[in-house]
Amino acid sequence: MSRKETGVTQRHTRSCPRTAGGSYAPHKCTGLWSYVVDVVRDSNGKRIQEKKGGFLTKQEAREARAARVTTLSSRTADAHRLTVGDFLEQWLEGKRKLRPSTLASYREYIDGVFKPHIGSLRLVELERHPEHLDRMFTALAQPRENGRRLAVGTIHRMYGALRAALNVAVRRRLITFNPALTIELEELPRPRIVVWTAEQVGEFLDFVKDDRLYPLLRLVLMTGLRRGEAVGLRWSDVDLDEKVLTVRQQVVDVGGELHIGAPKTKSGERVVPFDEETAAVLRGQQRAQAAERLGWGEAWVDSGLVFTNEDGSMLRPEAVSRRFKGLAEKSGLPVIRFHDLRHTSASLALSADVAMKVVSVRLGHSSTGFTADRYTHVVPAVAKDAADRIADVVSLAAKRKGGAEAGRAHNDVTAM
Repeated sequence: MSRKETGVTQRHTRSCPRTAGGSYAPHKCTGLWSYVVDVVRDSNGKRIQEKKGGFLTKQEAREARAARVTTLSSRTADAHRLTVGDFLEQWLEGKRKLRPSTLASYREYIDGVFKPHIGSLRLVELERHPEHLDRMFTALAQPRENGRRLAVGTIHRMYGALRAALNVAVRRRLITFNPALTIELEELPRPRIVVWTAEQVGEFLDFVKDDRLYPLLRLVLMTGLRRGEAVGLRWSDVDLDEKVLTVRQQVVDVGGELHIGAPKTKSGERVVPFDEETAAVLRGQQRAQAAERLGWGEAWVDSGLVFTNEDGSMLRPEAVSRRFKGLAEKSGLPVIRFHDLRHTSASLALSADVAMKVVSVRLGHSSTGFTADRYTHVVPAVAKDAADRIADVVSLAAKRKGGAEAGRAHNDVTAM
């Protein structure tokens, strides 16, 4: 049987470098055997091969190759029987690091969208016929019975989940090509960011000064915390003397149940300084909470959180947003979303000439590029100030050059 037929080869000794004594270097040339086997063919029909070496004898390489061929044959048979629905279940079961809210969203996508549309298809069939995905996403973009359409952002999130799952299928060699990569979606619109001016922020804080939610709203405006981060802030993570807080957790509502988890991103865990007036407001919050603790006695819920209900229990993030919306409407100011308080904080910082890097760290962004792209366009004054500074530098340079030339001309005249 030829080496081509067996897929087994031996490392050629003539390719090994010689030592000074004329013999072959043993660490470079051991005469070990290796094998090669066809794993699968890609979408263009090209063979994808797997190689493995390190066998002492040709027989060992042959036996290892035979075992690998058996395994691959079995896996190929399983892959051809595996449906999209079954694979998605396996994929989700293996996602052990997801936040509860993300896990709930993926479950909703799989049960409510993917399984009804493509769940019964075999995985390899989906690879060969990605038009099934075209039809699914086209259907998702159509108006529903109530006349409303799914938000483009929601469709993009569904697509992102499916693409990630199919990438895993490719890595496991269940398929050779991710069919989701052929899909074109409606362009995701850039979110419109609406913020309050510094004057409007001052007016709003004066309006809500006596409201129970005032300390939380002020802290968000002064620090740019996310809603879940503010609701989940613990006293143990606040240093009133140093005027800093550490974001270590957040509260999320998953199907009506409140969960405490890690911040939204890795960069979300951060230290955020705050001002003296905000520190005074938090001290007042501490005293008010101590009084409520005494009033409730044994019924008090010792959550350790900075902002709570009157009995010490955890606030619901959505309830906080509803309360804020009502206050904004009563204040007579332009009504913005709760999340826009975070945007407002960022725009105020940029308007105050706070360095982009500092703003990015305070907000818990992964890069200054993201911060710049997201927020500088909402602060026209910042862009105008930059333009004025550039013009001033150019004008100053021109004046210096003109002055120097005039000085040289004067010297030339004097020397004549």
